[in-house]
Amino acid sequence: MTGLKKIKNILLFFLVVAITLSAIYLKIQQDKKNKLNQNQPDITASQTDNTLAEIGGTGQIKKFSNYDEAKQFIDSQSLNTPNYSMVKGLGAIDMVRSTAPSASEGMGSAGVAPSAPVSDASSVSTDFSKTNVQVAGVDEADIVKTDGNYIYAVTYNTLFIIKAYPGETAEVVSKVEFKSRPTDLYVNGNNLVVFGYDDQLYATELYRSFRRQNQYTFFKVFDISDKKDPKQVRDLNFEGSYFNSRLIGDYVYFVTNNYNYSIGPEPVVPRILDTGVALPEKCAGANTKCFSPNIYYFDIPYDSYNFTTIAAINIKDNSEKIGGDIYLLSGAQNMYVSPNNLYVTYTKYISEYDLEMQVSREILTPRLSDKERTKIAKIEEVADDILSPSEKKVKVQQILERYLATLSADEQTAYEKELAEKMKQKYTDLSKELEKTIIHKIAISGSSLQYKSSGEVTGSVLNQFAMDENNGYFRIATTRNTTWSRFEGQERASYNNLYVLDDAMKMVGTLENLAEGERIYSVRFMGDRAYLVTFKQVDPLFAIDLNDPRNPKVLGQLKVPGFSNYLHPYDENTLIGFGKDTGENEFGNTVTKGLKISLFDVSDISAPKELDKYLLGDMGSDSVALYDHKAFLFSKEKDLLVLPVALRKSTSQNQWGEISFSGAMVFNLKDKKINYIGKIDHSDGGRVSRADYWEGINYYDSSVKRSLYIANNLYTLSNNYLKINTISDLKEINKIDLSPQSANDFKVIN
Repeated sequence: MTGLKKIKNILLFFLVVAITLSAIYLKIQQDKKNKLNQNQPDITASQTDNTLAEIGGTGQIKKFSNYDEAKQFIDSQSLNTPNYSMVKGLGAIDMVRSTAPSASEGMGSAGVAPSAPVSDASSVSTDFSKTNVQVAGVDEADIVKTDGNYIYAVTYNTLFIIKAYPGETAEVVSKVEFKSRPTDLYVNGNNLVVFGYDDQLYATELYRSFRRQNQYTFFKVFDISDKKDPKQVRDLNFEGSYFNSRLIGDYVYFVTNNYNYSIGPEPVVPRILDTGVALPEKCAGANTKCFSPNIYYFDIPYDSYNFTTIAAINIKDNSEKIGGDIYLLSGAQNMYVSPNNLYVTYTKYISEYDLEMQVSREILTPRLSDKERTKIAKIEEVADDILSPSEKKVKVQQILERYLATLSADEQTAYEKELAEKMKQKYTDLSKELEKTIIHKIAISGSSLQYKSSGEVTGSVLNQFAMDENNGYFRIATTRNTTWSRFEGQERASYNNLYVLDDAMKMVGTLENLAEGERIYSVRFMGDRAYLVTFKQVDPLFAIDLNDPRNPKVLGQLKVPGFSNYLHPYDENTLIGFGKDTGENEFGNTVTKGLKISLFDVSDISAPKELDKYLLGDMGSDSVALYDHKAFLFSKEKDLLVLPVALRKSTSQNQWGEISFSGAMVFNLKDKKINYIGKIDHSDGGRVSRADYWEGINYYDSSVKRSLYIANNLYTLSNNYLKINTISDLKEINKIDLSPQSANDFKVIN
C-alpha cells in the first residue's frame, strides 16, 4: 500500500469516527431534551394552528424538576441577542436606571441625644390620607408614608422620620443616610422597608468574586418602635433590577428581573444576599437562611432570558424563610395584584416576515428533492447549542432560495402569486395573533405562591389600571397597535378591546374594535362597569357594562376636547379625569395644550356627560400625576383635590413658553364643582433649583412630588421642603428643610 493510499484510508477512518460521534452526540442531546420535557404537566394550552405554534410556540408552562435541568435547558439554547449580564473582566453595563448622586457614607440616626422610645399616642390623628392605591388592602410602595402621627419620606439618599402632627410643632426626629439612593418604602406598624438600586455593591470583594455580575437591589427592614433611633433588623440584596412590589398583611411580594442571563459556573437561581452572605439554594432541616424557589419555563421561542423572581418576604418575622418562585419569561411589562392573586403580563409579537418564511416553507418543502428535504431534517435535528433556532431558519431559507433560483420566470411569478394568496389568508386568520398580551396568574397567600394558569388576549396593555379582578373574573383592556402589510398593501389602523377571562384564565367575554385609529390613554374599572378613554382628536369616554361578564357592552360614550391620562372615582356615579386639553393649529392638526381636570357624570351610563372642567396653564404644562397615580391626592370627605404641576405661559399660540409656576395646586370639589383654592410654591419665589432625573421623570428640587393630609393640615413634599398648610385657606403653619446638609449630623451604624 502506497503512502498516499495509507493517508487516504486514515482520513477516511477518522471521518467515519467523526460522523459516528456526531450522530451519538446529537442523539444524546435529543434524549436529554426529550427527558427534560417528559412528564411535565401542561397547566395551560393554547389552541392555535400549526403555523402559529411553529413560530410562536404553544405557551404551555412546565416546571424544572431540579436546578440541573434548568442549567441544562439554558446551556442548550443559543441567545440571539447580546449578553449584558457582565462577564467578569468586561465593563459593567447598567441597562435599567442611572446611578443617583451618592450621599454621605454609612447609615445612621440624626444628631439627637439618646432617649427613651418616643410615645405620642395622645397626639395621633385618625384622619389622614394613605397612598393612592388601585386595590383596597393591597398597599403600593411610595416615597412617602404616614401613620397619622409621623411622616416617613425619602429624598435623594436620605430617609426622614418626621413628627408631623400637630403641624405647628412638626420636626425631624431622625434620619437615615444610605450609600445607595432609595427608590421607595413601606411602613407596617413598627416595621419600615426601604429598597432601591444598590450602586455600592460593585466595589466589594464579594461582588468581584461573582462571575455573573448583574446589578442588585437592596431591601432593608428597620425597627422604628423608637422613632429617634431606628434599628436595621434585616439587610437583603436581590440579584436583578426592581420591577414592582405590593404589601399585603405582613408580606411584601417583591418582583425583580434579570435580563440576558448567563450561567457558566454560577448558581442558576438569582442570588439573594442576607447581610452580605449568599443564601444557599438548598434548605437543610430547620434552616430558614435559604432561598429554594421552583423555576418555571414556557414553550415559547426565547430571544432573551428574563428570570422574573417573585419573592414573598415576611417583614415582621425576620426568621421566616423567604418564599417565592422564578419564571423564565422573554420579558415583563405590567403587574396587577388583588388580595389573593398576582398577575404578570408581557406582550409577544410575531413578525410578518417570520410568518412569510413559514408559509413559504409550507409551500416549497413538498416540492423539494428528497436530498434537499433530508438536509432540512438534519438541520432541524442539530442541538440548539450548536445552531440557534434563528440560525436554523436562515439555513433552511437558503435551501428554499436556491430551489426558487432554479425556477423559470413564469414559475417564480406563479409562486409569488400563490404565496401572496396564502399570506393574505393567513394574515386575516392570524392578525390578532401578531400582537398579544400574555397574562400569568399566580395565587398568593403569605409566603406561599402557586402558579394557577395563563391566558392571552389581542393587543398590548397600557398599565396596571387596564387590569382588574372582580368576582372571580379577570378583566383587561388592550390596544391593538397600527400595522402595515406588504401583502395587503395598506395600513391596518389601531383599535381597542376589552376582554373578560374566567378563574381558569379562559376568555369568556369580548368587546373588540373600539375607536378605530385611536389608542387607550386611561382605564378605570369600577365594579360592574369599565371606563375607557381613547384619543386621536377628541376624548371619547366609553362607558362599558360588565354586569354580564360574558357579554360586555358599550352603553354610552362622551366626546369632548382633550383626553384624560388618569381616571379616579369621585363616587360610584362620578369620575375625575386628569389629562391634557387639545385644540387645532393653523394647519388644522390636533395639538396638545395645557392641563385639564374634568368631572364626568356617569349616573346614566348610556349618556355620560361632563359636569365641569378646569384648565391649567398653556402648551407644555405638565404634572407627574399624569404618569404616577400616587402623586394624585383626592378626598371625597374633604372635597379636596391636590395636584403637583409645572405650568407654562405661552407668548404665542401653539408654542411652549417659560415655566410660570412649579408646585402644588389645590382645589375644592364641593357640590361636584371644581373650585380653585390656591397654590403652594416650593421654589422660594421662582429660585432656580437643581435638576433631578429620578425613576424616569425629570424633576427639580423645587418640584412637588407628593401631597398628603393629616386632620386639617395639608403636607406637600419636594426635595427641598415638607411644607405644612391649613387646608381651608392654605396658610403656611410650618416648613421643614429637607435639602442636603453639609454637616455630618448622624452617627454611622455598622
